[in-house]
Amino acid sequence: MKINERLKLVASFVEENSNVIDVGCDHALLDIYLFLNRKKIRVVASDVKEGPLKIAKSNIEKYNLQDKIEVRLGNGIDTIDDKIDTIVISGMGGLNMVGILKYKKDELKHVNTIILSPNNEVANLRREIVKLGYYIDDEELLEEKKQVYHVIKFKKGKKRYCQTEIELGPILLQKKSKLFITYLEKERKKIIKLLDILPKKYLKRRYQLKRELKEINKSL
Repeated sequence: MKINERLKLVASFVEENSNVIDVGCDHALLDIYLFLNRKKIRVVASDVKEGPLKIAKSNIEKYNLQDKIEVRLGNGIDTIDDKIDTIVISGMGGLNMVGILKYKKDELKHVNTIILSPNNEVANLRREIVKLGYYIDDEELLEEKKQVYHVIKFKKGKKRYCQTEIELGPILLQKKSKLFITYLEKERKKIIKLLDILPKKYLKRRYQLKRELKEINKSL
C-alpha cells in the first residue's frame, strides 16, 4: 500500500515485535502499513473522533486485517493497555503531544519507546519528553511538499543534554545531514528577519531569538 514519506519514516522507527498504539490514527494508513511490513507486531489504532475511525475501520477491512488491528475510540492515551510498549503520534502540534503524554504519566509505566513527528514546537517537545524519563535515541528530518518535518524516537532512560542539543537535536547535530544544514540556514535567515522587524520593547522575545541565532551559528 502507498503512504506518504513522512509516515514511512515514522514506520521505520518502529521496532520488530512491538506492541504499538497509534494515537490520532486518522484513517489508520500507518497502522496498516506497519502490520504489512513488520513481523510479530501488534497494532492498536486510536482516535478521539468517530468519523476518522469509521474510515479507519473501512480501510482495515479492505486489507482484511480486522482481526489483526484493533480500533479504539478515546482521548489521547486513555485507550492504552499494559501490553503497549510503543506510542506513535504524528501530524499534530508539539505542545498537544506533550499534553497528551505529560498529564498521563502513570499510563507510561510499560512504554519503552515513544515516536513523535510534531508539526511545530520541536525544541519544547524534546525538552518535555526528556523530563518524563526518556532520552533521544534517533531523529531524522525529511522534506515533503516544501515543509521540513522531524521524526524523533525516544527510549526510556536518562541522558543529560545541553541547551544546543535540546534546541537543535543531539542526533541531528551528530549526523549533520545536508537537509539539516539547509534547514538551519533557513531558520537563521528567518530569525534575522524577525529581529529586524521586532520592536525593541519585546525584550524577552528578542533575547530568546538571539539565543536561538547563537545556537544555530555555533552549529553551522
